[in-house]
Amino acid sequence: FFMLSGTMFRAYLNTAASKADVPNALNNVIVDICADAIKERGVFSIALSGGSLPAFLSTIAEAFQSKDVDPKFDSWHVILADERCVVSTDPDSNLGSLEKNMFATVPVPKSQIYGINEEKLTESTESVATDYELVVRNVLEKSGNQLDLAVLGFGPDGHTCSLFPGHALLDENEKWVAPIEDSPKPPPKRITLTFPVLNSKTRHVIFCGAGASKAPILQAIFSTVTKKDGKYSATLANPPPYPCGMVKPNSEGVWNTLTYIVDEAAIEGVSVTE
Repeated sequence: FFMLSGTMFRAYLNTAASKADVPNALNNVIVDICADAIKERGVFSIALSGGSLPAFLSTIAEAFQSKDVDPKFDSWHVILADERCVVSTDPDSNLGSLEKNMFATVPVPKSQIYGINEEKLTESTESVATDYELVVRNVLEKSGNQLDLAVLGFGPDGHTCSLFPGHALLDENEKWVAPIEDSPKPPPKRITLTFPVLNSKTRHVIFCGAGASKAPILQAIFSTVTKKDGKYSATLANPPPYPCGMVKPNSEGVWNTLTYIVDEAAIEGVSVTE
């Protein structure tokens, strides 16, 4: 799949029978991307979101085992796709959720899991974001100035990371990490990766979602969905109706880098051409 013209961007669409089957589908794709990255560059850089994703990722070690691939977790560098401006012990912390759900069983060295600088919380959201952008740039330098993979969720309002519909941050084109003081979802103060990183500095993006609340979003962001030999591909609607549909990674002129992994309930009502 590749960009056919200035207006067409394709994504792979990977459907799991139910929400319980999503982690397996997700983790199998991550295994392949990770193995390639480590083979090519000796490092795997990955950005992770919160929400239901940390729980989906809790079985990733088993996916490596079942595919007989050495995960080389000591070569992983993990950044946050977005974070709430709270300490990691706060229930709202994405890092806290990842530590509890994923890193309890996945032995990535703690020094290679990069949270926000909590000392900056007393200064300003902007200083948290500015500090974290330096962290992100440092991680990307380790992996050929690109992030290998971002694993993102999308909300029933179409937001991804902390990029919300109609928000000024959708037009941010310089900062890699931006502060947000007025998130429509609590807590209001957060930092987030921006489209310049997701679209120009990221080799692969996986969106992951389950449940009927996601169906209207997928119906809107895909202009066509085709099924061939049991595999789905989708064309993204242009202009994109929601922030998640604005993520179109083209980091190295390679177009087959966007994958949506969802359950059957999430694509209910999405019209498919066979």
